[in-house]
Amino acid sequence: MVDIRDFISCLRHSRGEHAGKPFELFPWQADYLDRLFNTRRPDGLRQYRTSLLAIPRKNGKTQLCAAIGLYMLFCDDIGAEVIVAAGDRQQAALLHDAAKQMVESNPTLLSRCKLYRNSIAVPGTNAVMKTISSEAATKHGYNPSCILVDEYHVQKDRELVEVLETATGARQQPLTIFLTTAGYDRTSPCFKTWERAEKIRDGVLRDDTFLPCIYAAPSEADVDIFSPDTWRLANPNYGITIKEDYFVQMAAKARESTADEMTFRRLHLNQWTSSEEKFFRIGAWEACSAPLRSTAGRPCYCGLDLASTYDTTAFVAVWPDEDGSYDIQAMFWIPEENADKREKADRVPYAQWARDGFVRLTEGDICDYDEIRDYILGFCDKNWVKGINVDRWNAVHLMTQLSAEGQVVHPFGQGYGPMNAPTRMLENLVISGRLRHAGNPVLGWQASNVQIKTNDEGLIKPVKKSSHDVGRIDGIIAAVMAFSLASGEIHGPQAEPEILVL
Repeated sequence: MVDIRDFISCLRHSRGEHAGKPFELFPWQADYLDRLFNTRRPDGLRQYRTSLLAIPRKNGKTQLCAAIGLYMLFCDDIGAEVIVAAGDRQQAALLHDAAKQMVESNPTLLSRCKLYRNSIAVPGTNAVMKTISSEAATKHGYNPSCILVDEYHVQKDRELVEVLETATGARQQPLTIFLTTAGYDRTSPCFKTWERAEKIRDGVLRDDTFLPCIYAAPSEADVDIFSPDTWRLANPNYGITIKEDYFVQMAAKARESTADEMTFRRLHLNQWTSSEEKFFRIGAWEACSAPLRSTAGRPCYCGLDLASTYDTTAFVAVWPDEDGSYDIQAMFWIPEENADKREKADRVPYAQWARDGFVRLTEGDICDYDEIRDYILGFCDKNWVKGINVDRWNAVHLMTQLSAEGQVVHPFGQGYGPMNAPTRMLENLVISGRLRHAGNPVLGWQASNVQIKTNDEGLIKPVKKSSHDVGRIDGIIAAVMAFSLASGEIHGPQAEPEILVL
């Protein structure tokens, strides 16, 4: 049988600065392939049936695994069936496209196969390499000899993997490789496989059929994530495919932003993080407590986050200045009959804040939307308000009233898409000291409660610790909505005032 290292030496890289050049294995790649394919059982079959290859981005993982897939397609077995799977077809296509381009650069391989949009077929051996998405219900009926699961951390459950792995029973030496960087969901199947791989690597568990290969910075608190020594430890291609100036740039961003630090840890140091991390670094918000500048004659953009059953209602206005800085002002409402109960539950002085003019107490035990409307209209009479973003939830009537009074009102969804850009804008303004909030104590308290949540696409939004957490963040949510307008990130038609119709 052809040695995999000899096979790969006949291929060419398909992308990056090495595109078109012969595929010369890096030391870590040669070592991994030697262990994976040349460790044999007494009967001569491969010892390893499963492997976790966990390595930070930019270390050549995709190119290597495309080459592995081609080796398994052309050299492993008559009727080989190589399955490339990922969270979605687009992700799986990245590895498939890399393999396809390698074939196109090799006339011998190209003459033996047929290339299709989502597959590569070898008629002479009845072998095929297929790209599939993660909808496991449609994946029965396969007979895979090799399974490559790319970016395993995005898989929400093991259904797809189980469907494919249980279909390998007829193969003599099937191989499943999980390719991934670290994620943040510690209930995911990837994290459980990662933990098991670490235990096998460290000798806590024994499984002679499982090969762990994990490149990651230690997760201990005393590790300096900004040290080049740590970068080298987690990245075997540091200084080769990953340039030092790139790491310096990414580390600089990570120093400034909590969200960027978590991304840096996950993608470049291969450390598992939480999906929710504290938003503002200690002291950053307090450093922006300078008095507001005069707002006369300056355009103003507003956000309104209406109360749910128990939260406060927050109205926030922001004024951009010519030097790129912003002034921010906030008003909050809670029902008067609930004020004492809220004060004890939230452990903050609502009564004192009301006396100081930062909070308004509305009559009754539910928020009085008429009073909120009147306040906003009075505010608009005194300021040059360019628009108001309003939380879509339970706001149709109030939006209709404001619009009828001539205000430009936009419904605003609080998903990752709409929230990402203005959340990053707010963070950058705080980090750079270009925000002035005059020490508003309610807004400051809510800023201290905010955590940042990141989805699989790297988009962020502010959240509370949990739905039961007493820390309110309505003012920050309203601020993000206001900054969305201020930055031109209006979501929905913009030419005319909007009314949300259900």
